[in-house]
Amino acid sequence: MVNEERMRKTFTDLVKIYAPSKGEREVCDYLKKELKKLGASRIVEDNDGSINGGNSGNLIATFNGNAEGLPSIALTGHMDCVECCRNIEPVLKDGVFRSKGNTILGGDDKAGVTAILEGLHLMKETYIPHGKITVIFTVQEEIGLFGSRNIEKEYIQDIDFGYTLDADGPAGSVFNAGPSEYTLDFICHGVAAHAGMCPEKGTSAIAMAGLAIAACPNGRIDEETTCNLGTIEGGTAVNIVPDRCAVHGEARSRSTEKLEKVVSQMENAFRKAADKFPEGSLEIKKEKAYDAFLVKESDPALRLFKGACSAAGFPVKVAPSGGGSDANWFGTKGFPSVLVGVGMTDFHTNKENLKEKDLYDAGELVYRIIEAESHFGK
Repeated sequence: MVNEERMRKTFTDLVKIYAPSKGEREVCDYLKKELKKLGASRIVEDNDGSINGGNSGNLIATFNGNAEGLPSIALTGHMDCVECCRNIEPVLKDGVFRSKGNTILGGDDKAGVTAILEGLHLMKETYIPHGKITVIFTVQEEIGLFGSRNIEKEYIQDIDFGYTLDADGPAGSVFNAGPSEYTLDFICHGVAAHAGMCPEKGTSAIAMAGLAIAACPNGRIDEETTCNLGTIEGGTAVNIVPDRCAVHGEARSRSTEKLEKVVSQMENAFRKAADKFPEGSLEIKKEKAYDAFLVKESDPALRLFKGACSAAGFPVKVAPSGGGSDANWFGTKGFPSVLVGVGMTDFHTNKENLKEKDLYDAGELVYRIIEAESHFGK
């Protein structure tokens, strides 16, 4: 069904393009040309071509429907990669794509982007009836979902539901729920003093942080809740009582109640520790990174997905995700989206790999999703 040679070329072309977060311009221009060839009725970059100090906006393309009464769907992926993604040399051996080993491969999310483009090619070549299709390629997903967070709402109006092709697992894997997340910064302030001459005049910010960390919940809390203290910075020299220590962490849960509870526990651990250092003080900064999403198995997005997988012969595996994705913000900004597997393995590492078959299957799945619209009323 898919044009394997075309998919190989598209994927290798894309991964060779250096596209770190905030530096997606070249891949954005490449995709503009491809979408124009495919006959998109409208191609735009939002936010005047720049988001969060980057050199590109989100790329949004519209393909008008050619039949009435069919759902309006979105197909989404992201253009950026984590470092190190400069000078990627993809190697295809024994049916598996890898880099030469000194970089990532970039299948996250060039595999998803490739699959979307192939599905659109097949849609055009087979003249299948379909509803309105909105293709969204976001920026800065890897550094905080800034693209989907800042997407202009005028470009995502009238979308019934969507598919975010940016997950591990072969075709048929789908994540229908994801957590909310808070990021937390705990800044402990003490009093500096010479550690050898007059340590009693000082108040150790590191000691305050250490006491708090020991009392703080950490790791897996339950099946849908986690928290983590990830980085610590503080002190200036071994002979100075440290007057500042910053601890940076996060908490996630698919339950709003559980998330608020664990965040409160983390905050209370630091406040109680700070109370034991009356000469010191505590500063807490808390930010909601994104909200949870949930698409029920009875909802149209999953029912159409299952129909598409059935037509292609792909077994369906539905599961919740523990990570954040563009699907979180799309759900907040205007339309529900599920997170779809494209086969990526060991992503964000130099061991990243992608089975050739998984790439082709992802392309076929996108086509089957579009095809399934033709017998799926709103």
